[in-house]
Amino acid sequence: MKFSGELHEVKLINFSIDKEELKGRLPKRLKVFDYAGRALISMVDVHLKKMEVHRFLPSFSYRHVAFRLLIDDGEFSKAGPKGIYFLQSFSSNPLMVLGGNWVANYNLTLAKIAQNGNAFALQQNEKYLNYTLDPFLHAEQSESLFAAVRRIDRAYSFADDAVRVTQIVRKEWPIEAAHVRDFKTNFFDSAKLEGAYSVQKAIPYIWEQSVIIKYA
Repeated sequence: MKFSGELHEVKLINFSIDKEELKGRLPKRLKVFDYAGRALISMVDVHLKKMEVHRFLPSFSYRHVAFRLLIDDGEFSKAGPKGIYFLQSFSSNPLMVLGGNWVANYNLTLAKIAQNGNAFALQQNEKYLNYTLDPFLHAEQSESLFAAVRRIDRAYSFADDAVRVTQIVRKEWPIEAAHVRDFKTNFFDSAKLEGAYSVQKAIPYIWEQSVIIKYA
């Protein structure tokens, strides 16, 4: 479904993994984006606010965390690799998990999300991901990472034997390098931190209704 809202306190924690860890987790029609021989996950940690699915329904807000796998969508787009696939998303609100999977292909699941100052903790059963942003330390800028992450503007999914694409519409995406320390996770055995970004302002955006682009 189409919906709109605002992105607040956006953080993008980017880490690479061995492609072997994706076996059985990615639809066969989708191709992994190659990042120095590895797969790249741009984890988004964001407060979604003023979310509206329909003008006659009340708006809602919640914190959304997602493992967004970058894919090579050259088969479906001539604009270069700009797509992602939601491997898994998280919310601490059971109603948001139910509703989120109804309106979008987020693969949304229930988890504990905690924040203590700049320290973040995601916990789902025995799985965890922790990181801390340090605003006082200089963050090194990787041009290749910046280019790969900044150009993301569409999400792919596979349902009803068809590849679907959803356009993400926003007028600006002013991501800035951020310094991360204490990054640890066991969601993936081979996770390697590549860099992080943040957005210092609220960003209005529209999640367009998905459209079928190819049948299996």
